[in-house]
Amino acid sequence: MKRQDRPFQKLWVPERLSGKTFNLMLSKTKKSFWEGATTTTYGYNGAPFWGPTLVFQQGERVTLNVTNALDEPTTCHWHGLHLPAAMDGGPHQLIAPGKTWQASFEVKNHAATYWYHPHAHESTQKQLTYGAGGLIIIKDPLEAALALPRTYGVDDIPLVFTSRRFYENNQFSFEGDRDKYGDFLFANGVLDAEIRLPAQLVRLRILNAEIERGYDLGLSDNRIFHLIATDGGLVEKPVPLKRLKLMPGERVELLVDLSRDAYGSSLDLMSFNAGQAFGFPGAESQQPRRPNGGLLNAIDFRLLRITVGLTTPVAVTQLPSTLVKNPNFTPADVQSRRTVRINGQPGGNPEFYFDQGAYDMHQTNHVVKLGAVEAWTVVNNRVFGHSFHIHDVQFRIVERSNGPIPAHENGWKDTFYIPRNESVTFVAKFEDFASPTDPYMYHCHMSNHEDGGLMGQFVVVKDPTAFQQTQEKAVTPEMLLAAEKQTGKRVTLETHNKPLVLHFIEQSCPCSRDSAPFLDRLAAQLGDSCQIIGVINATSPQAKAWAKQTGIKLPLLADPDRKLITAYGAERSVYTTLVAPDGRIVKTYPGYSQAMLLELAQKLSQLTGKRLAPLSVSAAPKVLTSGCTFPKA
Repeated sequence: MKRQDRPFQKLWVPERLSGKTFNLMLSKTKKSFWEGATTTTYGYNGAPFWGPTLVFQQGERVTLNVTNALDEPTTCHWHGLHLPAAMDGGPHQLIAPGKTWQASFEVKNHAATYWYHPHAHESTQKQLTYGAGGLIIIKDPLEAALALPRTYGVDDIPLVFTSRRFYENNQFSFEGDRDKYGDFLFANGVLDAEIRLPAQLVRLRILNAEIERGYDLGLSDNRIFHLIATDGGLVEKPVPLKRLKLMPGERVELLVDLSRDAYGSSLDLMSFNAGQAFGFPGAESQQPRRPNGGLLNAIDFRLLRITVGLTTPVAVTQLPSTLVKNPNFTPADVQSRRTVRINGQPGGNPEFYFDQGAYDMHQTNHVVKLGAVEAWTVVNNRVFGHSFHIHDVQFRIVERSNGPIPAHENGWKDTFYIPRNESVTFVAKFEDFASPTDPYMYHCHMSNHEDGGLMGQFVVVKDPTAFQQTQEKAVTPEMLLAAEKQTGKRVTLETHNKPLVLHFIEQSCPCSRDSAPFLDRLAAQLGDSCQIIGVINATSPQAKAWAKQTGIKLPLLADPDRKLITAYGAERSVYTTLVAPDGRIVKTYPGYSQAMLLELAQKLSQLTGKRLAPLSVSAAPKVLTSGCTFPKA
């Protein structure tokens, strides 16, 4: 779509929210990017694109209430934060339309720039494309003691860069991997953005929020700027740079010295993407446009016009010589090593995955011992570069296969660029939080790759040897045979003149938590024409607590002694038994999957005579998967 040149527009600086309790609502909004046209967008708290900046204090406990006002599920991930996995906001913490999810945790991270964004499996790229996201600024005593610019919106500027492509009707183009590169650059959701900054040291907090494109940052006059912080905290001393590569999900804090610039003069913050080696995301040619082309590809382009204004009364003009003292990991600290490989699908398919296969929400890829210091080596065996991100921890990069670690990476990181045919090793300590049921993610932060399956998950547990791997939950031929033998038997419950579904739940099993919402949705459609009950190995108070924690609406039948569970032959959780109105078992399913849920919905429609709306099952496992073994009563 051709666009005429337009005048610069004032950079929008997101509202800043402080305190200990934060309320966020994600909803559809709209924004006029072109004169006379309106584009549908997503924003938090009514923002036309993006959302407010949240300010946390290290050591304080914060509570965040996130309401989903969209007509689709979402999540809210606190990118870069060290917190319990159940509070992480990854794919397992879905927020249904119209619902509110609460996260509460102690702020443990160092002062730095972090962000929040949706992380629903296979929907992340779409919701980011529409504009969902926001920055987080954490403050701590060490940073507060330094003479740094920190007047928000004046000399301390939040900058979120991304790009979008438009259809002729002025709506965002979204076609998954075919829309990896936008044609028009946004700064905080503004086209052709300009800001007036004082003639002194200014601090730029920069996030690359692209779908896939990387940036090679620099200033139009080629002057030196100084990096003072990476993803997870301040570096030990300012790092002088003229160029800095920044990939999707990465953040940096830069100091730019404008003290010698004349009032009214201007310069541009640029991305020097012309001439990048193949594999650099966005180095592909402009043509053909799809799937790898884009109007900003393989060229140098402006990110932000900076106009120099008056010096402020409390100007910072002296560059600090030192910042903080960061600890380093030594080889002796490392207790465990593991390797993760980025591969491609067999037969030349362009999709990417880790190790042996695409992401499966119901498979644990790695088990980490609580308190362990681990070295992870990520090997990129494919023909393209990636942006690797891991949840929960901030790490230190200790080795790059292509040479010495650059000075600007000698700080706390949670995301890094791994070029094609190279490897990167980082060291992290997995401390404070353990859960055998709630995983953390690791993935490529190019969200089209993430949605396509380039993601894995790990749990942190106190005793890895006692952890029951999710892989052990495969449905065996013996389980299928035993379930088949249940067909035709009469139930022991009082017979009702309507179909009955019993869904068996183990109170600490993540598969129980993940599978029950599908039964909830069926129950909502069927109403009084069918009875769907969850049978849980818990006391009545425990059952009520489980329902409140998970948000499940199904009526729960407490079975702490497992009498009913045993009577129905439910060897593990997420067994489901369908009973006809005459009291005979129609079918027992020893687990759940996409096909199983669709079959159950079809049978219930036949038994009740009700026509059901299509059941969305994309979040369910593709293969029949059982849950945890019920503990002995």
